[in-house]
Amino acid sequence: MKIALVSKLWEETTPLSRGGTGASLGTLVNGLVEKGHKVTLFATGNSKTKAQRLISVRQKPYRGDYNEMHEYSNIATAFRRHKEFDIIHCAVEQKSVLFGGLVPTPSLHSIRYGEFFKDELNLLKSYKHLNFMGNSNAVKKYLPFLNWKGIVHNGVDISNFKFSNKTGDYLLFLGRLSPQKGIDMAIKVARRLNKRLLIAGKAVSADKEYLDKHVWPYVDGEKIVYLGEVWGKKKLKLFREAEAFLHPVNFLEACSNTVLESLASGTPVIATDNGGNKELIENNKSGFIVKNYSELLKAIKNITTIKREDCRKRVEDNFSATKMVDSYLELYEKIIKQK
Repeated sequence: MKIALVSKLWEETTPLSRGGTGASLGTLVNGLVEKGHKVTLFATGNSKTKAQRLISVRQKPYRGDYNEMHEYSNIATAFRRHKEFDIIHCAVEQKSVLFGGLVPTPSLHSIRYGEFFKDELNLLKSYKHLNFMGNSNAVKKYLPFLNWKGIVHNGVDISNFKFSNKTGDYLLFLGRLSPQKGIDMAIKVARRLNKRLLIAGKAVSADKEYLDKHVWPYVDGEKIVYLGEVWGKKKLKLFREAEAFLHPVNFLEACSNTVLESLASGTPVIATDNGGNKELIENNKSGFIVKNYSELLKAIKNITTIKREDCRKRVEDNFSATKMVDSYLELYEKIIKQK
């Protein structure tokens, strides 16, 4: 099968990317190639996968230099070469639907996010007849009007994650430092329990007012430590040695790769009951699903009741790279046959 994969330009596409889409698609690309398929990846030039071809409109991810022209040029380049592919799979949310009906080559449009503006929702409704897939049942429920062809949860290559049965001495927050990700709640609970909290993730100027009020005043370099963005081996080590991973998001996050990466490392996850979190975490077995600050506080106090081997097994049994790749192949074949 000849497959085009269009990824986001906010992060590099590689299995251990700093971003969820980049990590998930990087794992998918490698799995498809290992099964003998021909993959052309449209992503940043610093992306590292096993794809036979990498086509880029920019070398590095956006860092304060967002360029909408690059976004659409990346997508358009794939569709311009449509005759080279059996299917074009786009993981750029609503942007790719503008191109979906312009060529005879079938396309699949991933919805991996749960927060759209009114105009974006109207765009999706205008192109609801195209082929869509989601990475959680939560996002399908959020957008019931789309022509859903399947749900495929993210998967991780378990071999990249060394398992540790040792409990670390710090809590971990890894993600964008924004109101939606709930970093303020993570800091509040860590301070209340006098726990060390390591924070890793991107901070952007758009969130400056929030950060100046709720984050930076509490970062002291000792109890509350900000590490900046991390990825690759450093990210793996952070997950593996953490006591627990805090994921107090307050928006519909479809399927968090960081949750799966933490579980694969053997580290339990405490996440709010938003989006697809309860599809990933088995409550009271591989972590805790909480509704508010009080429940988060209680969950951290009870974190030693979670067995780290159960966290690892949760991913091995349900969210492996192999399972994800096989599910996508079934989806591709179904869409190609209906052409």
